[in-house]
Amino acid sequence: MDKGLRRGGQAESVDVSSIRLTRPSPSCEIVAYPGYPGMVPVPSWPAVVIKPETVSGIRLYQTNLILDLIFSTFALIVGLTSFLLVASDFGTAIAVAALTGAASCGLVIVFVINFIVSLLSVTKMHHGADEYGPEHAKYARRGVLFKWLGTALSTIAAIMVVYMLIAFSGFFLFVGPGEVPAQVFIPLLVTGFWTAGVTCKGQMYRNMVRALQPPHTRGLTDMASYAIPVLGLVGLGLVGVLTASVISLLSGPTGDPFAFARLSQMLVGSVFLPAGFAIVGYAIFVIVYGQTAKQLQTGLQQLQERFMAQPMWATGAPFYAPMPAFPPQAPPATAPIVPPANLVCPECGRQGPRGATFCQHCGAKLP
Repeated sequence: MDKGLRRGGQAESVDVSSIRLTRPSPSCEIVAYPGYPGMVPVPSWPAVVIKPETVSGIRLYQTNLILDLIFSTFALIVGLTSFLLVASDFGTAIAVAALTGAASCGLVIVFVINFIVSLLSVTKMHHGADEYGPEHAKYARRGVLFKWLGTALSTIAAIMVVYMLIAFSGFFLFVGPGEVPAQVFIPLLVTGFWTAGVTCKGQMYRNMVRALQPPHTRGLTDMASYAIPVLGLVGLGLVGVLTASVISLLSGPTGDPFAFARLSQMLVGSVFLPAGFAIVGYAIFVIVYGQTAKQLQTGLQQLQERFMAQPMWATGAPFYAPMPAFPPQAPPATAPIVPPANLVCPECGRQGPRGATFCQHCGAKLP
């Protein structure tokens, strides 16, 4: 079978007898293009529709939430250990120090890993902010703002924790009777920064899925984003009470060294309570993000099935029709042709074509 193609104003015969259409495979379909020597592989739409950045970002945020749960667990261990374990002898003191040190090391490791993963998460959410419409773009950009604000506050708090541990390790040895050093207010300041940091993180988690989550989970995200700062304020109030007790003890003429050491231990440990209490909100966010990721995956599958339902998939034809190598050109415009006037025979009076020598009717010679 031959098929004529017009190229440069001339008809060209192309042999298409060897062209055949094949059934589409899961990975790609093989389609024939005129002008190519063989079959050209064209990817099928289920493979071409790439997973949106937002879907990948939500998956990474689920990992972030797991790391936040681990971080909060270590923070609770440090905080509750300072209240529940009393170092009455040397063995108990060693056990408390070992448990607190191990939990503190875990805090540092998880904090670094979480920071790296969160950078990947917020980058994907920022790049895919416009994938699901203007409402999601508004909330996503707001979530990115809360992310950087919370990261800055939490980093400041982490740096101040290191300074606090160094300052509290021996400042009471150089304190005179009735003297209140400035280092005693460091835990209160650290707790304030940490409470603000986890509050911003809660707002980040809330805004990132605000326009994407199932409607019945919006109440859960509101509850989680409000529970984190409320519980943080509880920890901040507890640190304030302990700070006042330490100041009262130092302001007296004589102080009990054991009571002072006990209050200092509780004061340092209570700094980690806002980050530990945030585990309640993180656990709620884990549920919400899981349902949101499932809903986004369902929507992505429906989009792929919509492309699969097109008639082109039944014949294996390419999505875009192959174009000829040279597009057809329109013929040049010419002036209209006026037919010449006919001649009249002087003998019979009939008309004859112009340029004729004899009349075609009577044979007489034409002028």
